[in-house]
Amino acid sequence: MRAAVLLILFGLLAACQTMPGRGVATAGDAPARLDAALAGDWDNHEQTKQASAVATPHVRETLRMVDQRRDGSLWFWRLQSTDAKNVSTSALWLMLATATENGDRVTLTPYRALDPAAANEMFDGKRKFHFDAAQWAQLAPCAQTGVWKNAQFQAQADAAACSALLPGLGESAALLPLRIALDGDMMRTATFADQARGADARIDTRRVRWFSGWAAINGGGPKAHAGNQDWHMQKDLRLSSEGGRVELRWRDGAASGWSLELERATYAERKLHVMQLNVIDDASGQTIDYVWTDPKAQAIGFNLGWLQAGLTTEQLSP
Repeated sequence: MRAAVLLILFGLLAACQTMPGRGVATAGDAPARLDAALAGDWDNHEQTKQASAVATPHVRETLRMVDQRRDGSLWFWRLQSTDAKNVSTSALWLMLATATENGDRVTLTPYRALDPAAANEMFDGKRKFHFDAAQWAQLAPCAQTGVWKNAQFQAQADAAACSALLPGLGESAALLPLRIALDGDMMRTATFADQARGADARIDTRRVRWFSGWAAINGGGPKAHAGNQDWHMQKDLRLSSEGGRVELRWRDGAASGWSLELERATYAERKLHVMQLNVIDDASGQTIDYVWTDPKAQAIGFNLGWLQAGLTTEQLSP
């Protein structure tokens, strides 16, 4: 009996070793893997804080599947960019993700809306999405073709061929993606706008996680006495993991002068990567206190005596 059980166990182990793992691409599954990897909000908050000589714009990218068709999946891809002078630009593209014949490669073909207002209403949920080919201009020369290599996906377009279309795209042309690289929670993209910072310039975004929770601030502020019971509670806090910030307010709604900021941070000298909750002095913009935890943690909080807070991750992105 014992021998039979051992044979069964060995058989199961052998089967597990031959099954494709999550990090190994198999023929035909490239589109499905990409669909699972793309969805969500992405933000380069940490990259902007680390930028030195050449200022990197703050970019938020949102990718949302809006239709699954026989020839592939349709995605909205919105890019919102804010430069060092606080000038913002945005672009909304429709991307068709299609597989090659054997399914090992994926092509991302962008479409430009002929009616940008209607497209933005569909993105914002104010209008039901419906693909009408007559309302979208296909930008085939700007298509990116890519492949999975283990757990990483990389694709790029022919920049020279794509640039011929720029005159007809207006300001949005600057935010047309030319390269994309996916590696877990990191997505690195390059647009025409990035070329001004160098041939290898890119935007390094990280998948956004959303946290909700509460904060209680004492009316005496940082110098509050231990017996001071004048607590002001906020129960509707919501912050993103990539630089999300919220003002702390008194019970009458007035600003307290402090804010909470949630961010992912890397301390290279200590080889440490964390999720950090900062207390910000609004007047100076300086961090006056903080706590940190593992970046994959589901909760974070603190008790500073005069200020208490607790945040937990939301299961679904908005």
